Amino acid sequence: MYAVEEMETRRWTAKSKAALVLEILRGQGTAAEAARLHDLLPSEIEKWVEEAKAGMENALRANPREASERYEKKISELQAAYGEAMLELKARKKLSVLPAWKRTDPADTGGDGARGLAGGFAQLCRWFGLLRRTFRYRTVSSVRGANAQLAARIRAFIEQHSHAGYRTIAHHLGPNKKTVQRINQRNGWQVRKRSQGFRPRAQSLPSVASRPNERWATDLTRIWCGDQNRWMALTAVMDCHTRELLAWRLTPAG
Repeated sequence: MYAVEEMETRRWTAKSKAALVLEILRGQGTAAEAARLHDLLPSEIEKWVEEAKAGMENALRANPREASERYEKKISELQAAYGEAMLELKARKKLSVLPAWKRTDPADTGGDGARGLAGGFAQLCRWFGLLRRTFRYRTVSSVRGANAQLAARIRAFIEQHSHAGYRTIAHHLGPNKKTVQRINQRNGWQVRKRSQGFRPRAQSLPSVASRPNERWATDLTRIWCGDQNRWMALTAVMDCHTRELLAWRLTPAG
């Protein structure tokens, strides 16, 4: 029935446990039969099976967690529960030695004896050396779907105005600019910056020309063109001698 029944197993190693668990998982026997054969407790063998299943599930995850990490997380949860229980026990002991005139009826405060203390949270925080704002702090989770709806609005705005950064988007759509920046970074929607490579230093020469068409100058600026076209980019070319505007172009993206 079992391939491991012929060996005298006094100390169960990981290899022998794995062999026994594999036979049980394959349906070649049950935990009760293996317990009678090897003089073990059925609960112990069932524990081996559950640990093996948990290990296989963890190994097939995209980011497997080590056994030590799982144990550390479990220990931290137990320590947190133990600390809360000790705090509650200490508070009840403190409350029990107070005279009756310093206590109120627990029924008036929702049935919590610690809340029935005259002074409430202030007195408890003085006992345990805590700040009241720390004691009352609770994490507030964001509303589900709110960021998804805002991301859809931001995406639609970027499709219409490809040059818009997170400050411009926040100004037109209304949300906080940090929220818009975080959504853009998460989805890769940031405005591409010009690469900061090495460039030779330009000489500071005055734009002076002795005759027309000797030197031209160009510049780009953004101007407001109403609610329909909104911000547009104006590019102009000027003759440095006559100061005459030679050409200009108005485009949405520059």
